[in-house]
Amino acid sequence: MSLRPDEPSEDRSRWHLGGLLSIRADAALTDGMVAVVEEKVLQGYATPPHVHSREDEILCVLSGEIEYAKNGVKGRAGAGESVFLPRNQPHNFEVVSPEAHFFLVVTPAGFEGFFREVSPAAETEEVPAAGSAALTEPRRMAEQALRHGCRIFGPLPETLADLGRRVVSGREPAELDEHYATIEELIATSPEPLPFPRTLVADLITAAGRAGRAPVHARAFLSLGIIAERTGVDFGSEAAGLLTLARDEPSEAVSLGLSYLFAHFPGQAPLIEAALSTRVLAEPDRLRLLRCLRRPDFSDRAPLDSLGRVWPTPGIWTDVERAADQEWRDALELDEVAIRGLWDAETQALLAFLGGRAEHAIIRGADVRS
Repeated sequence: MSLRPDEPSEDRSRWHLGGLLSIRADAALTDGMVAVVEEKVLQGYATPPHVHSREDEILCVLSGEIEYAKNGVKGRAGAGESVFLPRNQPHNFEVVSPEAHFFLVVTPAGFEGFFREVSPAAETEEVPAAGSAALTEPRRMAEQALRHGCRIFGPLPETLADLGRRVVSGREPAELDEHYATIEELIATSPEPLPFPRTLVADLITAAGRAGRAPVHARAFLSLGIIAERTGVDFGSEAAGLLTLARDEPSEAVSLGLSYLFAHFPGQAPLIEAALSTRVLAEPDRLRLLRCLRRPDFSDRAPLDSLGRVWPTPGIWTDVERAADQEWRDALELDEVAIRGLWDAETQALLAFLGGRAEHAIIRGADVRS
């Protein structure tokens, strides 16, 4: 039953992605607060991976079984179960039972307009037979979704490869900034192992080389750093040419971006230390970089003397603080595995701090409005 029986059936019901979709409550009915969509579908019905910037969704399964992925984590929901799909988290779902019947509660309302725009009016109030309903062309769906603040992704490697090409060929700062944000979001939220095309690294290195002339491209340092952190792939030798950007009084955004990126590549330490001197980086930032590049011998206690020495820089400690710190370290009883674990955890925290510093400087220095 419709919550708006006076509304013509062709306005309520659509054939969407091969299923029957009925809009039971929309923005006009709820003063923009919430929309309710009912769907009856067959096995194989699937939404493409997408992320909403404006709406939260609740998927309420009445019958059947649905497999979903939310922020890289997979799960299943059956009859009587619900799944919360918050905004800003990539998600998708697929029907794995012969049939399924579910409601989608969307808040705030407004996205129901997307279904009206991309899906034809249902010819009957029945679920169409498999292959009988016309499907909306994927590119048109993606374009219309963007107008509603929703980004639809294709298969991850192909999507990332396309975005890599776009940051190389693009010229408009606002569009480039959006492409970088999407790359970072996809890489950061995708499940492991991360399937990414190697062409993406090459394209991002090319784009990063333009950061001196176009500040928005400093975001390429962030994207590359996140790839290195998520995958463990060492492409430091491929990216080494970017260190030449440090020769000509680089901006703070470029300096910190270089620091964050190359902190992931201890194998290039001599080259990195020479390029990113105190002429380029403030001493506290350089100390953090050097700490990330160190690979100590964990068979003795020497690494313990360095743990925490960059939080904050020891040069501002009082004598009392130094004494208390040393007493604490001397009392530790840790084996090689524990020392290595502490070291790696602090390295990860430092990388996050360096990335945050770089991101702040990049966003502040790259005016994407022009």
